[in-house]
Amino acid sequence: MKILIGISYYHPNISGLTIYAKRFAEEMVNRSHSVEVLTAKYRKKLPAREIIRGVLITRIWTPVCIGRGPVMPTFPIAVYKALRKSQIVNCHLPQFESFITVILAKLLKKNVILTYHCDLSGWPGLVNHISEIATWITQFIAGALADAIISYTEDYGRHSRFLSLFKKKVVYILPPVKLETPANLSGNWQDAKVKIGFAGRVSREKGLHHLLQTLPSLRKSLGRDVQLIFAGPFKEVIGVDYKSLLGGYLEKWKQNLTFLGPLSQAEMASFYKTIDVLVLPSTERLEAFGMVQVEAMMHGCPVVATDLPGVRIPISLTGMGKLVPPRNTKALAKAIAEVITNRKRFIRPKKEIQKKFDYQRTMDALESLMETT
Repeated sequence: MKILIGISYYHPNISGLTIYAKRFAEEMVNRSHSVEVLTAKYRKKLPAREIIRGVLITRIWTPVCIGRGPVMPTFPIAVYKALRKSQIVNCHLPQFESFITVILAKLLKKNVILTYHCDLSGWPGLVNHISEIATWITQFIAGALADAIISYTEDYGRHSRFLSLFKKKVVYILPPVKLETPANLSGNWQDAKVKIGFAGRVSREKGLHHLLQTLPSLRKSLGRDVQLIFAGPFKEVIGVDYKSLLGGYLEKWKQNLTFLGPLSQAEMASFYKTIDVLVLPSTERLEAFGMVQVEAMMHGCPVVATDLPGVRIPISLTGMGKLVPPRNTKALAKAIAEVITNRKRFIRPKKEIQKKFDYQRTMDALESLMETT
């Protein structure tokens, strides 16, 4: 197959969405398919075209980003050229430009499959409301014309405003979670008595201020030598000022905070093996699953996560952790302390986790959908 992937951001941008797309693209190349990724050139230094692990990446001129959204004036021309060489089109949503890709694809008689990662935020503010309404309309057009829509879980699908409109088109396939070989990862933070980890971007929907608010309670119950270790982008996150987001917590608790920044997948594997518990305190529907939960479990690390549609699935399927109500700091602190204190009770065999979230089974399902749609 000749597959065209349309996505707002791709490597080297780091998010669950981009990691998903990168794993899918590279696995399809490994299976002898041809893959081109059409994405934003969100940094001037990024090459307009390059090949990484067999995947052709075409980056479109992006003079500015409005919030998290890239503005790509030449997108219609670029996508038309790419479509002429492709058989299957796979757009990753949310993406404002998806309707352009899908309309042109249908005019050229190409099959279209959408991968729907999450709903829009619903955040307040006039600019946000306008951008979300515009994106909603364009994605509705894309959904109406698409041949199939991939979602991670039925749990999220039942609660999604978008997916509920296209129930007959939705195919549920768990996201691709890959077991990586750990690499060396050093730092003084590893000497802390209690190591509580967070993996992901520093962004509003992650609920990090709720995690930071647990520190007084955790220091009382677990001892003063508690470290919150953040693995993932924070200064580099597009459309987010991490300092204003976390406010005075950074200065107040600086002796208990460690920011590792972006890590490779191999370094992330080492991170999971080092920490006592992984916490995912997400608060909004922008979080639809949290692949980092499964990655941590595969490396023997239990998880505390919020009881949100989709997000609760890894713990619900494995029992390897505890779920708490979103935005409930007391419940979050209590669950973290319980998991750390009774850690062995929450550990499950690695093979058991891998069986439930089998990487090759996911890729087989995605490949089969591409071939048969």
